[in-house]
Amino acid sequence: MKTNKNVENKHLHKGSYIKLVEKIYNENNKPTRYKGSIESMLREFFSKTSKRKYTWKRETFKRLLIHLYNQKCYALLRNYNSVSVLHNISGFGNKIVRNIEDWQNECLQEEKQLSAVIKHCFALYVTPTFLENSFYISEKKHMFWYVQLGKGKSVKSLSNMPIKLTDKMAHEFRNAPSFLSVNEALRYAQALGYGASTKTSKMIAFSRLSIIREEQECFWASVVQFFSKEENLNVNELDEVVDYLAYKYRDNQSLSMKNRTFSSLLNQTQEWHRSVYLKEKGEEFSWSSSGIKPLYFEETLDNKKVIYKTEELLSSGELYDEGNEMQHCVSEYDDDCDEGRCSIFSLRQEIEGKPMKRLVTLEIELPSYTIVQAKAKCNQDPDSKSVELINHWINNSQVRRKKEMEYERPYQAHGQQQAYARLVERRQMTEKQNYDSTLVLKIIFWIMYFILKTMMN
Repeated sequence: MKTNKNVENKHLHKGSYIKLVEKIYNENNKPTRYKGSIESMLREFFSKTSKRKYTWKRETFKRLLIHLYNQKCYALLRNYNSVSVLHNISGFGNKIVRNIEDWQNECLQEEKQLSAVIKHCFALYVTPTFLENSFYISEKKHMFWYVQLGKGKSVKSLSNMPIKLTDKMAHEFRNAPSFLSVNEALRYAQALGYGASTKTSKMIAFSRLSIIREEQECFWASVVQFFSKEENLNVNELDEVVDYLAYKYRDNQSLSMKNRTFSSLLNQTQEWHRSVYLKEKGEEFSWSSSGIKPLYFEETLDNKKVIYKTEELLSSGELYDEGNEMQHCVSEYDDDCDEGRCSIFSLRQEIEGKPMKRLVTLEIELPSYTIVQAKAKCNQDPDSKSVELINHWINNSQVRRKKEMEYERPYQAHGQQQAYARLVERRQMTEKQNYDSTLVLKIIFWIMYFILKTMMN
């Protein structure tokens, strides 16, 4: 990314800017790089346009610079990224639908000015905002789609469309949210066309399915159709499944999504990721139990027996499964466990007739048997029930806490413990300073109050 800070020529002096543009336009420009000045910026962009081939690009760029200067868009013309957008517009200078000099500046913000210029140059009809964004990232194919739609062409007839769209999909693509990229909008529209909910369609759009490979699209369209039936998709799980399917498809081009269920596919994916992880490590460790007495607690809820217990994890594979399910980095602790520096326990809930649920992952420092970390899914703090169970375990085994509620702090690597302690200390100092400041203000208030009261009497 280029810097927008200019070392020289910071101000666009009246008349001198236009003369500079005309001068560089008429030169035989050699390839050059932006060096922080307006002049070097103009030389770089003009050097990317030929004086012999497609001369309308060079001419359009010059006209845009001069007209925006006359419209007092000075900040825009000092901004490298904004001028880059003007250069991208010039790349389609032979397809502009309105006279550049007819554009009138009606706003102060650079982004709105650029948006208005793009619409003025190309949009006779309403065009999607996410396609307009293509001019900011220099994606020529997508810029051309904007130009085509701006002239009234249909979505289904756009040039080099990588996926086959139905009428419904084409409609949804045109109306996709502005925050999506073009490929995300394609997957979003495709999923809606297959009957997915808006929520599921967004999940599919945000996943790795938005990486579109045209030569494989027949298969990946069937994958999108498969996931469109699911209501509770998780982007992380979805990406893991896409990775697994990509691996299987490379080995078998006839891979099909027929007669599959999401749960079975997810199980296959998790097993594959587990095997890949262990293979990359080169060795799967296993170790002996620490001898810590596990937690076992029973209660009855809604006439069903509920069992809470801690399970000691004794291999690299078990740590991977825990980390994968709980979405944290406990799998990286196998070296520590193998060398006897710590032990990892999983607090779990088992309800009659339901699958086991992991609640909290606990790190126990050895040989002190001290709980140093305890985190729920996605590194969240344990809920009140889990805290109650951990306290019960502490009171009925050799496990102890480092200090009161120490294990409720965020799940951290070993090297972060001192940093965390310093953070707590700084926070306490700040709270004390805030308290002292509040006390001083209260004293001043009451002194002023009594002085005024005395004067009034």
